[in-house]
Amino acid sequence: MSTQPPSVANSVSYQEALERCVAHWDLVPERTRLVRDGGNHVFASEETDGRPVIVRVSDGTAHTRNEIEGELIWLDHLRSNGCTVSTPIRSRNGELVETSELDSGTFHASCFIRFGGKQVDPKSDPEWDTPLLEALGREIGRVHRVSDTLALPRDHDRKPWYQGIGFRVPTRTSPGLDPKVCDAMGSFLDDVRRRPTKPRHYGLIHADLHAGNFLYEDGVIELIDFDLGSYGWRVMDFVSLLFIHYYFPSRRIPDASPEQARNALAAMVRGYRRTYTLDREQLESLNDLIKLRSILNYLVMAPSPEHWQIALGDPTPSVRESTEWIERHWVDGQSFDIDVRGI
Repeated sequence: MSTQPPSVANSVSYQEALERCVAHWDLVPERTRLVRDGGNHVFASEETDGRPVIVRVSDGTAHTRNEIEGELIWLDHLRSNGCTVSTPIRSRNGELVETSELDSGTFHASCFIRFGGKQVDPKSDPEWDTPLLEALGREIGRVHRVSDTLALPRDHDRKPWYQGIGFRVPTRTSPGLDPKVCDAMGSFLDDVRRRPTKPRHYGLIHADLHAGNFLYEDGVIELIDFDLGSYGWRVMDFVSLLFIHYYFPSRRIPDASPEQARNALAAMVRGYRRTYTLDREQLESLNDLIKLRSILNYLVMAPSPEHWQIALGDPTPSVRESTEWIERHWVDGQSFDIDVRGI
């Protein structure tokens, strides 16, 4: 999820950057279509030999070329060590990233092999069940374990979670945001930033893991879209999915309840523990990190609810109603707690 997104229709610069990349990856223009917009635009395409690919075009103001190359080095390390994640494709120039300088700014393009699986809709797809969540937990655990064996080059390293654009608390006069809520969120962020970062508890994470960012086929999970990957607490990769699909009104599953959230968490933890360790202290930090995720959703969506209403497919309740729901939780001091006892 990126902040300050362009309007949904504002894809001209991204299309121009994509056109400059056709020769770099032997793309077939007439087989290319936009599948997701925002700070990144994602296109489904094919190479001239028929291989299906995904092309991601990124606004250079969000990430530097080095940061994106660091992400792709990380993905290559994960795949080389048995993880099922996006596979970057080098261009004909041998580059992981191709950069275009346009009148409207700098844009970076990357290309990936397109996995044959599908996205699973938590609201309607019967495959959103315990086996899927356990498989997802296994893959998250594998990614975390393998990431602990990687040291990215300093000039290509990823940022800590709190340096992401979404956690930059705006001023009290920022349009669309409640000043009292921002004050409370700012104090909480300051507190969380000061907490210890133990090895194994803290490291490289996906940081935006939800139903839109993995593909599923025959029991196999492929994690995709590591664009927001950062250093954070490992259980944040459970929290993203739990908050979005079991709490946030515009995207939660029908009849979501704390019990359903707990069952989903338990399934992911069972899978995770088959590939990596997770202890009681990590689980006990989870509720504060759900609260932290509510800050990200609020600061990203509240300034531009009309955009997100369109981008999320015109959900009910509306995005505006959902950000007001977050405001009420913070004003009233309500929690988003999951009972982690016995998990």
